[in-house]
Amino acid sequence: MGKTDKTIIEEKGWLPLDNAAKIYPAVMNEELSSVFRISCTLTSPVKIDTLSKALNRITGRFPYFSTTLRKGFFWYFLEYSSDIKPSLVGEEERPLTAFPSRSVNHALYRVLARGSRISVEFLHILTDGGGALQFLRTLLITYFRLCGKDIPYTNGIIDPDSKIDPEETEDSFKRYYSKELPYPDKLKNSWHLPYRLCKPSKITITEADIDSLQLKREAKDNGVTITEYLAAVYLHSLQSIYYELKDSGIKQDDKIIRLEVPVNMRRLLPSKTMRNFALFVMPEIDTRLGKFTFEEILKVVFHYMRVETDIKLIKRIITRNVKPEYNPIVRIMPLFIKNLVLTAAFHRHGSTKYASVLTNMGIVDLPGEATDLVTSFTITPPPPTSKLKVSCGMVSYGNSMRITFANLTGSTELERRILSFLAKKNIRVKIINNNLS
Repeated sequence: MGKTDKTIIEEKGWLPLDNAAKIYPAVMNEELSSVFRISCTLTSPVKIDTLSKALNRITGRFPYFSTTLRKGFFWYFLEYSSDIKPSLVGEEERPLTAFPSRSVNHALYRVLARGSRISVEFLHILTDGGGALQFLRTLLITYFRLCGKDIPYTNGIIDPDSKIDPEETEDSFKRYYSKELPYPDKLKNSWHLPYRLCKPSKITITEADIDSLQLKREAKDNGVTITEYLAAVYLHSLQSIYYELKDSGIKQDDKIIRLEVPVNMRRLLPSKTMRNFALFVMPEIDTRLGKFTFEEILKVVFHYMRVETDIKLIKRIITRNVKPEYNPIVRIMPLFIKNLVLTAAFHRHGSTKYASVLTNMGIVDLPGEATDLVTSFTITPPPPTSKLKVSCGMVSYGNSMRITFANLTGSTELERRILSFLAKKNIRVKIINNNLS
């Protein structure tokens, strides 16, 4: 590209954090790494040299990822350098390890390879699952092309030779922010799983393959989407644990049981951003009303998800999140004070409000020429917090869905109940990583 074709970040040399990213520098630590992984498994072993060439081939197309986290007096920001390159490493035994995020010239994402699997791990400061998946798809098709496969950059995949759209670097939260809108209602705290954390902190990963056609048919028969169906299964499983503990004499406060479900805002509002652009809806059941049947939970989730993903209500959340950035007092507040405020807000208003997280990346679309070269995709969500304990991610490809749980406790009871529920509905469930002891 010529000089006139440079992106804003290449011309300025830096980029402010997007609205969703601002919380992460304040709360990140060795345990709460804010790192997530998206993987794909090929039908043949990965050629490391070719993968390295593909990675070098495409990194210049994503300059907003060639950045490091820097600390200013008022805000953190991303500093650009064309010399910043992601590492290509073998998979480690411990997934989602923290990045040395404040290290100069160290990229905030990495590419991993092992056997037939290619993975990317991103720090959430850079992007969300939507942006990471776009990058992985470009890397994958470029790798196949260097392997001699005639595969086009179609199906929405970014061609590394294409011109960078200015929208790719925008903070879409600010684009759709409206200061006149009221804030959404405040939420009461949620009940949480009482299981003890592993010491020292250890992440247990449980992965299962589910027949997506059978799951889709079951959801359709109940008049709901796959996400709504699985959210209902999740809440039903949490409720069953709650009442089992309560009935056994272990005191459980009568509280809300609430689930956080991220929503890719690119599907609701026009945006080409490669940065964070996801919000959350939180379906819930109230234990003070008594025990809910699965059918009742399904009805609650169905109506809640349909109402809360209405654009007008979603924009209220955007307003709540973005408006403080324009507060004159907040703007002149030194960064160390902002960090204290953000950390306190995270612990008071973040994970206290929901019992777990369920992320559905949806269906991965590849050109027809590549479909027989890939067997599956997987998303491993960021490590849960000491409050949440368990998080879950799922993604579909072809006729299968991979569901992955990240767990900080010594119990896999929640995972067992969710997968057993699906199996009892005659949905094929195959355990890939068997941690269900």
